[in-house]
Amino acid sequence: MVLHIKKVAVAGPNGNTGPTVVKTLVASGFDVTAVTRSLAKTRDILGPEIDIIEVDYLSQHSLVSALRGIDAVVVCGVGMLPEQTNLIDAAIAAGVRRFLPASLDTDISNPVLRSFPFAQNKTIVQEYLKSRESVISHTSIRTGPLLDYVLSLGAIINMREHSMTRFDDGEKKFSTATIQTASKAVAAVLRMGKEAENRDFRVHDIVTSQNELLKWGKEVVPDAEWTVTPANTEDMAKKVVEASKVDPESRMVDIMFKALAIFGKEFNSVFEEANNEVLGIGMIGESEVKEMLRSFAGAVQSSAGERDAAIINKLSSSGNEE
Repeated sequence: MVLHIKKVAVAGPNGNTGPTVVKTLVASGFDVTAVTRSLAKTRDILGPEIDIIEVDYLSQHSLVSALRGIDAVVVCGVGMLPEQTNLIDAAIAAGVRRFLPASLDTDISNPVLRSFPFAQNKTIVQEYLKSRESVISHTSIRTGPLLDYVLSLGAIINMREHSMTRFDDGEKKFSTATIQTASKAVAAVLRMGKEAENRDFRVHDIVTSQNELLKWGKEVVPDAEWTVTPANTEDMAKKVVEASKVDPESRMVDIMFKALAIFGKEFNSVFEEANNEVLGIGMIGESEVKEMLRSFAGAVQSSAGERDAAIINKLSSSGNEE
């Protein structure tokens, strides 16, 4: 099969999604180059088979040199500014045809969500790309929270500690996808050609709720004692406004805003018109989610995961055991 796009540069290949995106693109027949700040670190993660170029994201000369001959750029771990806008400018100068910004997360089409701190850089990048559609096309993929990633942090449900901070009544439905599905979506939109240009795609593995995950979690580890801590999103919304005045860039503020984006009553967190079918991506069911929950029940949580789990538990001052 002749691909409209063949040579792909992945920027930020060392993060939570980068390694899986790289491997999926290679398996899908693309020629992949990893663009990174650290060649040695990236080599350790990706192995000897992947082409790697070390760059300075603040140097246009460095970026343009790395992107010459590339058809598309996929951004995984470089979510900050000015790195992404520098990449866009360099991609244009190098003749790149398509740019996929860092977007594998919450759908930021809601104007209120676009004002949340975690979405502001993404919004700036999206508008920057729209203003340059005459010289480079773009595609964004929205997945909702990445299920395996949030499980690794103990967020939404903590399988290792058998605990949950349950937002409101726990019935709020939300779309979620795995990193593997997000990676398949990246490959699918690059294969599509022009019909994928200058648009957003939404893909999910399952639509679920905290109560459903808790039910399945209890079935996976039936002998465990579970602690469920209630958190009121309306109270949390008030707290985060005050907390952001003190330290708008704190991890606590970031997590609170992200939790509100998923569980806030005023936000629809379900992709009513997901693009799974057009991308050729199926969905998963209860058995697959249970297997994932089981895998995290015995996993060793990272220090970052322990930190984030502690922050999530602080969102409420009272708890009860179930």
